[in-house]
Amino acid sequence: MHPKLSEGEGVRLLREEFVRAGLAIVERAPFEAGGTILSLDGYDPERRVGFEFVTTEAGDRKAYGPEIVAALDRKMEEEKAFLLLVDEWDVEGVADLVLVARRFLDELRRRGVLP
Repeated sequence: MHPKLSEGEGVRLLREEFVRAGLAIVERAPFEAGGTILSLDGYDPERRVGFEFVTTEAGDRKAYGPEIVAALDRKMEEEKAFLLLVDEWDVEGVADLVLVARRFLDELRRRGVLP
């Protein structure tokens, strides 16, 4: 079985949803987690909201190992950042990825992070 979306398609879809939500997305944004500098697919540094579409194609599986994911979880628990990490294997296609993004952004609105 192959992923339904390429890295480029997934990042484009996520970027569109985040921009539609009023975020100023910087692509390939540097982000520190657990002493490691990551390159997020998209991030709004002012609002501290971003996303990463984890794909084999981009080699993300090495960068987003258990220690890094735990460090990112800590930043989110402390509300230092709000990041959506989506694995290509967890979405069926365009509609599924858009739904995941919208649910994440809706949750940030409920929490007062986004207007």
